[in-house]
Amino acid sequence: MKILQLSIKLLIANSIFLAIICLSNFRVKTEEINTFTNQSTSEQVDNSSQDNKLDFSGDGRPGRRSGGGSRSPCPASQTPLTALVPQNNMGTTVSDRPKLWFYVPYSPQQISSGEFVLQDEQENDVYRQTFNLPKTPGLVSLKIPQTSPPLAINQSYRWYFKLYCGDSSSSTANFVDGWIKRITLTPALKARLRSRTTPIYQEYGKNLIWLDSLDNLAQLRLKNDNSQLERDWTKLLTATGVNLSELIHKPLVVNPISFNR
Repeated sequence: MKILQLSIKLLIANSIFLAIICLSNFRVKTEEINTFTNQSTSEQVDNSSQDNKLDFSGDGRPGRRSGGGSRSPCPASQTPLTALVPQNNMGTTVSDRPKLWFYVPYSPQQISSGEFVLQDEQENDVYRQTFNLPKTPGLVSLKIPQTSPPLAINQSYRWYFKLYCGDSSSSTANFVDGWIKRITLTPALKARLRSRTTPIYQEYGKNLIWLDSLDNLAQLRLKNDNSQLERDWTKLLTATGVNLSELIHKPLVVNPISFNR
């Protein structure tokens, strides 16, 4: 009887020992699976982030994105006159008469006159006209008017945005300049824009159509700003090849620049 009881005890002890070993192995395997799953998820997020990263650092043209300079009589400003274009000074568009955006630190009382000039690659004037600034400083838009010839597809144009703080006939302008190139929508992008599964400005941005992405997002913020639009605004102005972080919190001015007749 004692031998039988001893055998039963040994059998129970061995069963418990085997159960402990199996449970330990299960925990190790579970931890390995969780670690692998977490790594895979992290890699997927990182890859997704890379896929959605905006990069406007392609080839560009010579230009002057920020104004200022000692020769201009315009008052010094902590944030200078700035064109909202990538660092390569090239803004693409699908519009025949697109909008440009500028940070203007001056009020109309500080500016005697302003002039916008649009030229072809042979430096021939396509459009030249004086304009008036809105009442308040900030981020302002300028739409190439209907009186200007439409931009030709796949042609590059140079623009100049000039502000005079003294007699415009003799003073040195505070100015910025850059380039516009009109391109065509691909059939795939046309389809995505019609589907409206993602915001229009995001589709333009992913396709590096800078001017239209910027303007569409700016117009949405003027109508009904929210945290998502603010985040996307920050993402656009801090994208690779853009680097306009100093303008993120500058106010958007509702009224556009108006041309003189």
